[in-house]
Amino acid sequence: MVNFLRKIDIELFLVLFLLSGMFKSLFFSFSGDNSTSIPFTLIFGGLLVTMVLVKKEYSIQRLKNEFTKHVFLILFFIWCSLSTFYTSSENYVWYKLIALGTNFLAFYSVLIINKINVKKFTLYFSFFLFFFSLFFFIINPNSLSKNFPFHAYFNEVYIQGWYLTLGQFFAANIFLAFHLKNHKRIIYLLLVSINLILLFAGRFPIIMALFSLTLLSIYLVITKKIDREILLQLIKSVLVILFINGAFYLTSSNYKEIIKRTVYRFEVLSSNTEIDFEENNHQLSTKDNNYSFNKRLEYFIFSKENIFKSSKSVLIGYGLGSFSNEFSNEDKRLYPHNIILEIFFELGIIGLLIMLGLVLTNIKIFKSFLTNFALLAVIILFLNAMKSSSIVDLRVLFALYAISIFHFKELKPKT
Repeated sequence: MVNFLRKIDIELFLVLFLLSGMFKSLFFSFSGDNSTSIPFTLIFGGLLVTMVLVKKEYSIQRLKNEFTKHVFLILFFIWCSLSTFYTSSENYVWYKLIALGTNFLAFYSVLIINKINVKKFTLYFSFFLFFFSLFFFIINPNSLSKNFPFHAYFNEVYIQGWYLTLGQFFAANIFLAFHLKNHKRIIYLLLVSINLILLFAGRFPIIMALFSLTLLSIYLVITKKIDREILLQLIKSVLVILFINGAFYLTSSNYKEIIKRTVYRFEVLSSNTEIDFEENNHQLSTKDNNYSFNKRLEYFIFSKENIFKSSKSVLIGYGLGSFSNEFSNEDKRLYPHNIILEIFFELGIIGLLIMLGLVLTNIKIFKSFLTNFALLAVIILFLNAMKSSSIVDLRVLFALYAISIFHFKELKPKT
């Protein structure tokens, strides 16, 4: 058994760990409830660490040699731990500390692995994104008509937010695709990723995809990578993708539902209604178009007012996991939907400066950011985290950041 596991690429175990939260959501959807608490992330994290040791593909010496490049991450975790002594959260704080630990595991696993094959990583990452997308579209959890054809087998509630999660990952994957050797594969992966982002209809992922394409266009123009052969392949691939979409639309009622929702999501940009989901009964409902924006604005105003309430709150914050308790007197998962605000509110200017140190000590990698595609993927995920994610949801970001720092030599594009 051990010999069999040794033959499996370490990149597969890394991707399984990074996407473990989605496996957890899919399991809950399949089982029908989340009463059975299975620590998927810890299980896959333990498997990753075990296989790194079993395959002997690690270098502990790198921890010492590259100390200045990751010391601020150690300091950040120490500061998070110290903040548990003054936080107003009694229960959620421990969950958040463990969740932060999984981010650091993602970073340090990449750090000590001798070599990450980014091409293999991209292939595995893409495969599982397509795998989850297939389930998402089959179940169609956000159907406007509430017609859930597989409701007897899946509880759609647990994957309703996947359209945003998968959208941001596909937007980042647009850059990772350039590590593949074959032009045809790169073009198809790019087009399919964009196609799926449009079908998910998450508006910010669509903006990020357009931003990604803009940066790629600049890169291709500067490096003069576009020729007649590539343009012809691009045209052929676009026609194939359009044909497949048309075939699905004509033959699948479920696909028509997906297209209907996509069109609706674009229409609400210029109207006063928006799709949203009631947290209490999980029913699809119509709300004011500004609901999401107003809620984030409320979080922003609250955070700003309370951060600068006193010198203590500015300096050390309210403690890890405290945002929900301070905002609504409930000790649960809640965050400002902006990781800079989240860090500043809970850990103060000290926490913010420590995290900034992690960026400044690796500032050299930003000089060649147009050819460091893992770093470009990190930028996409960071921009998304400025309006959507909590810092505990950033395992993929931390892993890709470590790849962009410690495996930069392997990141030269093959195109």
